[in-house]
Amino acid sequence: MEKIRKILSNKDQGVKWLYENYGRKLLGYSNNVYKISEDAGWDMVYKTIYKVQEVHDQYTFESQEKFASFIFRIFINYLKNHIRDENTKTQGAVFIPLDETRKNFVATSGSVASTNPQMAMLREELEKLEDWQRILLLMRSQEVPYSEIAKYVNKPEEQLKVYYSRLKNALTEKMVARENQKKTASLTLTEDENKKEEENKKKEAVIINIRHAS
Repeated sequence: MEKIRKILSNKDQGVKWLYENYGRKLLGYSNNVYKISEDAGWDMVYKTIYKVQEVHDQYTFESQEKFASFIFRIFINYLKNHIRDENTKTQGAVFIPLDETRKNFVATSGSVASTNPQMAMLREELEKLEDWQRILLLMRSQEVPYSEIAKYVNKPEEQLKVYYSRLKNALTEKMVARENQKKTASLTLTEDENKKEEENKKKEAVIINIRHAS
């Protein structure tokens, strides 16, 4: 990382190095996964490169893998903003929910993510993962080849399939457990409400009987 930091200390050299090492990868991701036009893709790539060059010295990176994840996150933010702006024009929204039928992640058009309780839980669970794990899940959910994902997570391509399967299963189990816990809590609340309603009915009956007796 010291060598990279030294390169980035010179703005022109840093921009050139970032372009040569990450420019095509980021463009390919936006084109192949989200079908973003090449012009829009390059615009986000350059924004990412200059943003990284501008703020990199405000952070400490343990490895080049962490640095690559940092670049990817910045690019994804620009990508999300672009998709949001485009979908605003058509009154739509794009998010990544958990597909219970496939037990996988898929890109879907629909309601705004922030109003979806399941999406909120999914986001919470994803935030608990390491950067490379989150990137692997999200990129593979969009059917990005393992060979391409390996460039971003700095893990052996032949091991990514195993990592992905384990992560997907673990995440699915956590989501199902949380859903069951939520349902149990809801049933308990409903039972309590029913008990209170029965008690109120009994009280009302007692009052009515007292009135009749008097």
